[in-house]
Amino acid sequence: MTSLAVAAALLGDAMLYVVMPSRPELWHLTIAQVGILLSANRFVRLLTNPMSSEIIRRFGVGKPFASAMWSSLIVLIIYAYSTNFLVLLLARLLWGACWSVLRLGAQWTALEHSSKFNLGLNLSYNASIIRIGAIGGALFGGILSDYVGYREALLIFGLSTLVVTGIWSKKTLKQISKLTIQKEQQRRQYKNILGNPRIMVINCCALVVGLIWAGILSGTIGHYLRFRYGLELNVFTIALGVTSFTGLVLGLRSFAEVFVGPMGGYLSDRYGRVRVLLITLIFSAGCVMGLGVNLNVFNMLILLILAFAGGVLLNMQLLALAGEIAQKISRTETLSVYATFQDFGSALGPLIGLSLIASAHLSLLYETSGIILLIFGLIFFVAFRRVSFESTSITSI
Repeated sequence: MTSLAVAAALLGDAMLYVVMPSRPELWHLTIAQVGILLSANRFVRLLTNPMSSEIIRRFGVGKPFASAMWSSLIVLIIYAYSTNFLVLLLARLLWGACWSVLRLGAQWTALEHSSKFNLGLNLSYNASIIRIGAIGGALFGGILSDYVGYREALLIFGLSTLVVTGIWSKKTLKQISKLTIQKEQQRRQYKNILGNPRIMVINCCALVVGLIWAGILSGTIGHYLRFRYGLELNVFTIALGVTSFTGLVLGLRSFAEVFVGPMGGYLSDRYGRVRVLLITLIFSAGCVMGLGVNLNVFNMLILLILAFAGGVLLNMQLLALAGEIAQKISRTETLSVYATFQDFGSALGPLIGLSLIASAHLSLLYETSGIILLIFGLIFFVAFRRVSFESTSITSI
């Protein structure tokens, strides 16, 4: 139920990534301002991630999680009724703080029920359930925005979040409030985490993955599609508006997170975290580089599906690596540092893709992203060359 609550809170945020880049005029915004707004909630998490770990350490999981859920409703109301850039910016900053607490609380709860043999699977299932909110926000948000209006779509999502939050508060709040931070996990471990080269390789890999998938692709694909194909795209002789098509694409990404995500965690548990990650890096690099090629709409759709599936697998495999370390060192610090690196990458994506890079150069940006993945795969291989590829564990860290 905790994962479902986070999914409900994610609806409005996911919708913005579909509608704002393709229809900035609805909020009276420039495309550069859209890039800032879609990055702001991630940049602020560079501060709120460590703050959330301290809050959960002090107050437990329950009360901070509940406060973040109710605050997310305020954010949705602002999205629906404000066209003032500064007010929207404040809302994005507030959502960033909410997400720091919600994500860490859900991951902490998942780890509470995990062992090293099913850790990857449990964390990936948790992430997959949460992404149901991204499916609803991206897929239905784009369609509802086209046919009933963006404000009405946000209000529908707000009502859904309100209902789920009420059910969660009644059924789950007392249960997770009983979870306490064990004594061996109470000592602050930031120095050990930031000083370990292999842990930092994992964190930097998370930064790169966040930069490319959560940042560049998710933040710019609507703008890229509009530039390349116009306001209307034909798929199987069906004409779709660019907003609806973008919503479909990002919704398929979230479907991949729901259905492909657990596979990433299972493969990591079963065949070795390092080996599986390196294979996925190579596959994903090829898909991302292919997006820069001049393709027809159908082939672009297929390649986007493969690219997003590769990104999901990478996210789940990296999360499994970070989760295993968290069980040995400190859940709150390890996961918050990992999330901070990932958020920094995802925050840079929309800013680079929408505010700094011209539309005509987005294809080059995708090709460069693929090359970065290949280079980083080599760095990862060198850093973990002494770790057995047959092992499902990284206890040598």
